[in-house]
Amino acid sequence: MNKILVVDDDTDILGLVEIMLHSNNYDVKAISRWQEIDNSIHNFKPDLVLLDVSLGGADGREICKGIKTAKETQNLPVILFSANPEMGKFIEECCAQSFISKPFEIKYLLNTIQHFLN
Repeated sequence: MNKILVVDDDTDILGLVEIMLHSNNYDVKAISRWQEIDNSIHNFKPDLVLLDVSLGGADGREICKGIKTAKETQNLPVILFSANPEMGKFIEECCAQSFISKPFEIKYLLNTIQHFLN
């Protein structure tokens, strides 16, 4: 079973994404605090990270850059998502695999995740 770490400071979206991923047979760890990302990656060992761009007090793009430049996590797929569709312009800059604009269709999210897990 693939493991997905979901990071979003909007607990409503976080809860919905967690339920949706669990119901599609993913092992999910959902966190709302960006400060927990490093420990969660280290302990949970996800196969993919779904990361909000706008996290209270932090920029998901910068967090993504950190994940992609660390030797132990450089190959970890990161999908950014945001309510601001303009943020999709920055995925190459921070080396994210993809960007999904909120609100999103569940099928599109699942297809995107599956694409990067194969």
